Amino acid sequence: MHNKKASCQQEGFTLIEMMIVVAIVAIILSLAVPSFNDFFEKNRLKRATEAVYGLVVSAKAESAMRDADMQVTINAGEWCVGYATTANCNCTLSNPSAVGACAVPVAGTDVLKVVDGLDFPDVTLATNYGASVAFNRLRGTAPGGTLNFVSGNWQLDLVISNEGRLRLCVPAGATATLGYPSC
Repeated sequence: MHNKKASCQQEGFTLIEMMIVVAIVAIILSLAVPSFNDFFEKNRLKRATEAVYGLVVSAKAESAMRDADMQVTINAGEWCVGYATTANCNCTLSNPSAVGACAVPVAGTDVLKVVDGLDFPDVTLATNYGASVAFNRLRGTAPGGTLNFVSGNWQLDLVISNEGRLRLCVPAGATATLGYPSC
């Protein structure tokens, strides 16, 4: 004879068990999401700062190679940085052949030399420089100053000394080091 009770028994999850699992997953996600946002803010800030650092190092090196003072343009309002041999180039221009673009000739072709803040959303740029900084072609020197980058709770400074030395550091009063020394 066939046992009717055993064949009707179903296996699976009850509604209460499923709701408990969903609640646990929601709690874990609510704890993890702020950490992910913090992680992305920190890395976005580091990428932006290091991109500008690389651009400024390139401008300093090209001033000696080209035997011409390189003018680094800093536009904190539009959040872009670029360089050219002429003062106050327009780092918002995307056409390297446009008059006033931050570009230098390479093998007869103008090459854009710009870092655009649109590539780094939620990162802000402030500076104590004017519109441009010139690297001397003979000595590599430049007027001293700082470019400050901020994203969320994170801050990094690009400091240019009067001798033209560049360094990335965490400003005084900032809460975390991001792997860089204090200024």
